[in-house]
Amino acid sequence: QRVHGYYVLPFLLDGELVARVDLKADRKRRLLLVQAAHVEPDRDALTVAAALGAELRRAAQWISLDDVVVADRGNLSAAVRRALATGG
Repeated sequence: QRVHGYYVLPFLLDGELVARVDLKADRKRRLLLVQAAHVEPDRDALTVAAALGAELRRAAQWISLDDVVVADRGNLSAAVRRALATGG
């Protein structure tokens, strides 16, 4: 059984794997959906969430989507949601 989702992408920060995200573009609603977000062991979740939030915003803009929505799946999802709400 999958742990991190179906279309899991690594998130690198300073050249190191710090998180994994399962993303989906909902083009009809113009949303980038974060199906799941998982921080790697021994990584600071707040630092990773802030950097990931910023990159998710850039990715959404790059593919002409209006917003990012984070599902409640994974040990990093709540922190990413907060980071996006505060401008991360």
